[in-house]
Amino acid sequence: MHRTFNQKELFQCVNRGSIIAIALLFTYIFLNTMPQVVPTTFVRNIAFAGGNKGHFNADDFKIKKFGIGTDGNPFLTVEGNAGDSTPQKADTGLAYVFETNNGTYAATSDWMYTKWHAHELTLDDKNCVKSMNMRSGVGVEIGDDVKITNSSATKLKNVMTAEFAIDNKDGSICANQIFDSAPK
Repeated sequence: MHRTFNQKELFQCVNRGSIIAIALLFTYIFLNTMPQVVPTTFVRNIAFAGGNKGHFNADDFKIKKFGIGTDGNPFLTVEGNAGDSTPQKADTGLAYVFETNNGTYAATSDWMYTKWHAHELTLDDKNCVKSMNMRSGVGVEIGDDVKITNSSATKLKNVMTAEFAIDNKDGSICANQIFDSAPK
């Protein structure tokens, strides 16, 4: 059976199709241009390399105070402004590292994704990354201090601030400069 559309039906069909096509186009553009979001990250002092690339202040990594906060989260406070410094060069990252009774966690900003975010990781005796879990559910809050959230840690053994670099020869990621550390 062959059906013939009148002009009004054809116009409604074309309009509906156009609206759907436009909606799909805007959805595609939105999903492909929005920045990736780390859902467990809350940053009050947002630091992006785009405007601050190369900005570094050593005081942002001098540990002043650290411990487990009244909210149950590991934290550290620095002499400068936590999270204000960003990586200065390619293949590097800056980190606030927390060794706890429930694993080791790092709040990091790296040359590819400068927004501060958290990882669970394992370090060897030379402070090289043996493993990294980017989907552990831990988060970072940066304000007056740096805080690791959702870690279930109850004791803090050690904190460290460092610059990590990728060795392009073997792909290893190691601390090439430790700014400060403090045992508990």
